[in-house]
Amino acid sequence: MTSGNMMDYLGGKGYDVVNASVGPLSSCWDRCCELFAQLTGTKTDYGAAHSKACEESFANADNDLKHDRYGRDYTGAAITSGWGPIYDANGKVTGWYDNKLNLVGHSFGGPTVTMFLQLLAEGDADEIAWGKEQAALYGGDWHDYVSPLFWGDYDGEYLINSVTSLAGVLNGTTFLSTCKNSADAIMSIVAVIANSFGLTDLTIMYDFQLEHFGITKTPGEAKSSEEYFSFLKQQGFLDGYDNALFDLSIMGTNDLKQGWDTYDNVYYFSYAGDKTYEDPLTAYHNPDPDIMPLFSAWSFDMGHDDYSFEQVKDIHGKWAGNTDKSWMANDGMVNTISARYPIGAANKPYDKNAIEPGIWQWSDKDYDHLSFCGGLLDPRVSSTPKETRAFYQEIMDNIAATTPIAKPANPDPNPTPEKPFPFKDVPKGGWSYDYINKLYQEGIVNGKTSDTFDPKGNVTRGQFVKMLGCLDGIDASQYSSCRFGDVSNRSVFAPYIEWAAQNGIVNGYDAQTFKPSQNISREQMAAIICRYCEYAGIELPKVNPATEFGDEASISAYAIGYVKTLQEAGIICGYEDGNYRPFANTTREQACKVLCGLL
Repeated sequence: MTSGNMMDYLGGKGYDVVNASVGPLSSCWDRCCELFAQLTGTKTDYGAAHSKACEESFANADNDLKHDRYGRDYTGAAITSGWGPIYDANGKVTGWYDNKLNLVGHSFGGPTVTMFLQLLAEGDADEIAWGKEQAALYGGDWHDYVSPLFWGDYDGEYLINSVTSLAGVLNGTTFLSTCKNSADAIMSIVAVIANSFGLTDLTIMYDFQLEHFGITKTPGEAKSSEEYFSFLKQQGFLDGYDNALFDLSIMGTNDLKQGWDTYDNVYYFSYAGDKTYEDPLTAYHNPDPDIMPLFSAWSFDMGHDDYSFEQVKDIHGKWAGNTDKSWMANDGMVNTISARYPIGAANKPYDKNAIEPGIWQWSDKDYDHLSFCGGLLDPRVSSTPKETRAFYQEIMDNIAATTPIAKPANPDPNPTPEKPFPFKDVPKGGWSYDYINKLYQEGIVNGKTSDTFDPKGNVTRGQFVKMLGCLDGIDASQYSSCRFGDVSNRSVFAPYIEWAAQNGIVNGYDAQTFKPSQNISREQMAAIICRYCEYAGIELPKVNPATEFGDEASISAYAIGYVKTLQEAGIICGYEDGNYRPFANTTREQACKVLCGLL
């Protein structure tokens, strides 16, 4: 707003940045679909089950609105390349790119990018069920009937590297209830912003992208903000549940965030604005004197609200409390507490020197809601451009610190005997250094970033089996389908899991379930290693006397023999307290130690 085009600025500094344009009044679901289409260069697919449910909702309310399954077509106009599904000439998905995205979203963009990751990682049960119904009726694979966004086949952590939320409405906002009429509140925001730019035709500034509801602008027709929102009210769009106003409410966000999760290999950052101070006499929050005039009255109302004690749920759908005085601090539109992290998710205060994956790392900023994108022109704030650019540089630094080095598609057949060991978090002389270095030299493991390995990070079942397959040097192309229903044939893990299953190295939880994204336990790892040795003809030595672990009675019956075998072979050992901890997650350094025992 006051800092010039940040896309041009960051691009000029060498960053590969793109931005999507999703519907400002569309629901979080619809925005995710629009984002996916723009990223992949495909036609927007809102989902057959979702669209049908919306139309039924409209019909039950005697509303004539529709909800088409398909929206704008971005074929041949992807905003980025080399990400997401790989399509053949017939539009069939033949695989997925290895590249990852770093997602950054402001305001309603915060929950949008969070839900986008969740859809990629988990899929959608209703859309999958619809696809399977179609396959049963008309033949073929259910994937052919459903957008890849809803498959949930390809673990989201292998498509997304990081999520950054800027003043994100992660738990809803009391702004809507404080302003009594949510539609009028949003109209006021848009009207003030539009008027500040001297706009009379609202659609000059905003593309509302509501064609799939049958809501379009007549060519040549100009509508003021008041006229446009009055039109939307008459159409009944603002009375439904498939729009931004509902999703931004606390009730709507409670529904929206159910099923959200944090993934061990994804980095989460959030910045929350607080442009208020607490009155020591009343405990109410007043807007700071230098808050943008646009937000002063709204911030005051939010900080002085008597609060209706709306019920707040965590990401698991459990009651997490009510809105109370802890919700008074705000940035003029979003409560500070709501913008930090989804309630119930793992979190910690942001520390640029201790960035970790799998946890929301939040920071409070002395910003109002629009300061995160440069603010409006204000003669009192001469430092805005410099501060905004420095803030976005911090975001880029966070991303750079978390981006792993990609493994070359065609490794050098004659690599140098020893590569420099880059991981600063694995000290030379530490117990795991030699194991990690050995696998790193063999190209079996890489770091989480260019100079960090995250030795204490967890390993999933799919990851461990893939590491084992790479160690064995299997030809993954020989395993085109996987027997387990929860492992898509398109998954990067599928050939390795099928190889391991065919050779008796792994078992599923049942005939259809493998749970590739579940963290592998220490006793599961021991079982897989021993079965692999049987398959590979590796005779494990007995170099240590048998030792009874303090918690040996808790080791599962199927695993006790495997654990003892690896203990005697010197491949595993217990903790300093004498316990084995069979159900504890296997860490990256532990996995490296075990795998090195097989080389």
